[in-house]
Amino acid sequence: RNILLRFPSIIGLNFDKNIKPTLSSMGSRLNLSEDELRKMILTCSTIIGYNFGDNIKPTLDALREYLMLSDEELRKILLRLPTIISCNFDDNIKPTLDAVRNYLKLSDDELRMIVLRLPSIISLNFDDNIKPTLDTLQDRLEISDAELKEMVVKMPSIIGYSNIVPKLDWLQTTFDLNQPQLVELVKKRPMLMGIKLDRTLVPGVAFWKECFNDRTDVEAMAEIISKPRELTQSNKRLQKRSMLFKEHGIPLELLWGKGEYTDDRLDTWVKRHCYKSIDSTE
Repeated sequence: RNILLRFPSIIGLNFDKNIKPTLSSMGSRLNLSEDELRKMILTCSTIIGYNFGDNIKPTLDALREYLMLSDEELRKILLRLPTIISCNFDDNIKPTLDAVRNYLKLSDDELRMIVLRLPSIISLNFDDNIKPTLDTLQDRLEISDAELKEMVVKMPSIIGYSNIVPKLDWLQTTFDLNQPQLVELVKKRPMLMGIKLDRTLVPGVAFWKECFNDRTDVEAMAEIISKPRELTQSNKRLQKRSMLFKEHGIPLELLWGKGEYTDDRLDTWVKRHCYKSIDSTE
């Protein structure tokens, strides 16, 4: 039903002559399971209307050659962003990748790794989407071309982030950072640029300040910014975990530093902590 709504002209295609050959060739070329092929079609239903030999294969071959991809790497890119198939390599894909390579002075390996980690870069327009973000980041942080390149190579997803300036302003003001300290923070934890300011960062700082209520504001803020990874946790997750600690009478301050713990690992830690507490009272 969804496919028909997105691509109603499919009704005019002959299954045996048009649809089946395309899907069979796609599955074979990319070594797709039935489930993977189905998900690709649901994501980009227009694939069904393409001729594999005339439309799809040339794009796949050109992209593979341009980025020097293995078959498995090409497969992973297409699974994450099936809409690439609808792009013309010479008119859409190559101009974008050429512009990114030249602007950041990337090597072949660096460009390939960026695309592997952020396939959606292929579907972006350099002048309208990518360059404004990079220029804004560079201007606000007052960093060199080399430093900008370092950030993008380390975390390509920063290219797709929005509202960068408000986040940087908030981080600098909230933690009383000078410009070099702000730059160092972004270099160390660029993922902070992708976190929602109002939904995650602001509530997160408030949560941890409450956990450190026995410290001065200066001490609490210094501790919080020492582990910025903890600020990437959603408020919903923090509240759920704080309830777990409260139920077992564990000080919330001990939740600090456990952002990377899975729920199972945290449950195990809580049980061990409770056992130790019981042993110490006997």
